[in-house]
Amino acid sequence: MGMYSLRWIAVTALAISSIALAAQKTVKVTLQMQHCATEPRLYTFDGAAFREIQVAGGGQGHYSFTVPAGEPRFYYVGADANNHTPVILGSEESVNLQGDCNNPRNISVFNSTLNQQYAELKMEFGRLNTLAQRANMSYRSAMGNPTAMQQAVATMAEADQGRQHLLDSLRRHHPFLGRIAALNTYLSFPNNGQGRYPSELEYFAAEYFRFVDWKDEAYNHLPWVFESFKSYASTLADVPNLPEGQLQQYFDAVLKPIPAGSNARKMALTGMLSPLQQKGNPAFVGVAERYIQEFGAADPAAAASLQQEIKRIGGFRVGGEAPDFAQATPDGKELRLSELRGKVVLIDFWASWCGPCRAENPNVVNLYNQYKSKGFEILGVSLDRTKDRWLQAIEQDGLTWLHVSDLQGWGNAVAQLYNVHSIPQTVLLDAEGRIIAKGLRGPALANKLAELFN
Repeated sequence: MGMYSLRWIAVTALAISSIALAAQKTVKVTLQMQHCATEPRLYTFDGAAFREIQVAGGGQGHYSFTVPAGEPRFYYVGADANNHTPVILGSEESVNLQGDCNNPRNISVFNSTLNQQYAELKMEFGRLNTLAQRANMSYRSAMGNPTAMQQAVATMAEADQGRQHLLDSLRRHHPFLGRIAALNTYLSFPNNGQGRYPSELEYFAAEYFRFVDWKDEAYNHLPWVFESFKSYASTLADVPNLPEGQLQQYFDAVLKPIPAGSNARKMALTGMLSPLQQKGNPAFVGVAERYIQEFGAADPAAAASLQQEIKRIGGFRVGGEAPDFAQATPDGKELRLSELRGKVVLIDFWASWCGPCRAENPNVVNLYNQYKSKGFEILGVSLDRTKDRWLQAIEQDGLTWLHVSDLQGWGNAVAQLYNVHSIPQTVLLDAEGRIIAKGLRGPALANKLAELFN
């Protein structure tokens, strides 16, 4: 499939006419399903949860749904709200599904030009994304080699051109798929943002939704809004040392053009909440509070759940009191974090097998030697599984500070408590046990300690 030759972009490939849409009033969905202990269900996604709207009629492997005809929308077919497959319905007279109730995610869709077009669109997204990712990797590895960098930028431009052409064609000939493409069109920084933005971070934060027209009410019914904001927030949450306030500013800016109270705005907020909660990012609190304020009255169950999570994660915000914990030291004694009150403490999550951690250790050793007499302490929390390797790394790297571990690897109880998903990771506490900063390494850590002690 060539970059500019998707067979269904042409007007002649469109199977749906306005006359047919006006004539039909319902869409019949037939299912041939094996191993169904109960009738399949049909769901919609309202921005916060999958809502059951229909139970299939029929039995003995043959079932059916009937949905209103009209503009195409995403529905979900499966055994329950957590196990289903998406299907686009509304604009075709009939659609046939075949599969196994024990594995709804592999249900196949037949007799639907639109669903076939959507599947091909996702394949083209994948091809263009792979091209862009390879170009980005080449660009980063070519630093200092102007010729190689120029070649990588040219490949990025090829991917940009493919994305732009795809978007323009779909907008003209198939607006429904064009909206999905708009949510998935991000052009490269070297070809589109350099010179206009001080950094790729600023460009990404401001331009990720560049092609989306939020005044278009059709986005209220497009679950891709959720997915796109999930990807957006996840990428920004992974930026090292990005202040929470700056992250909130980015979120405020991209939410501003989305109409207040709209389902598109609801999906945007829930999309951001998902990765922020998973990563334990303190920006979760601000987004959750916004959701409660805007949609809590209409969705009290979700609001109550978010309130509980705010209370849990609130302690991890800068200025909050760090959760206390206790684990075993190398000699088998229990050490509790609260025993270190009165000192500035760096909780350092690391492991003997972590290359970046070991590479960072000489810098941390220098800082410890510089400030330990002034009231600075380090508590290393190891994600090792083998005690011998843990102790050997401590000795080899000259880590003379305090250490604890439960030797459970990524299952380390303290790492779980602090939502640590990557190492090295640090949490800096003041003498009262309140969080000063998170994720400080290298010069950022050195500058912060100099500010505190000098």
